[in-house]
Amino acid sequence: MGEPAHQLVIQFPQSAFPDFDELVGYEDVLILTLGDAHEVDGHDIGSGEVNFFVLTDDPTGALQTMRDDGALLSHPEVRMAARLIEGEDLALLWPIGDERAFTVV
Repeated sequence: MGEPAHQLVIQFPQSAFPDFDELVGYEDVLILTLGDAHEVDGHDIGSGEVNFFVLTDDPTGALQTMRDDGALLSHPEVRMAARLIEGEDLALLWPIGDERAFTVV
């Protein structure tokens, strides 16, 4: 497999992780759940948001794996979008039907 073509951004309000251990715990579960098919590429915290980054060739497959897990997308304010690695525009994948703009600050 070559370089992944897409970046996923999984976004939460910062309040979703009251302490750093919970954030690290989520990231650990994300790594275990997505396995070798997708590469968890870290996180950032700022402007009231927490973003987790995943590199993948199959954004919809990653979304389906996360949906099958149940807990990874259970927070009421979690959002997920994808873009080409070389791209700027994020396409919202989750929640389905959300019309709000998705930005990474």
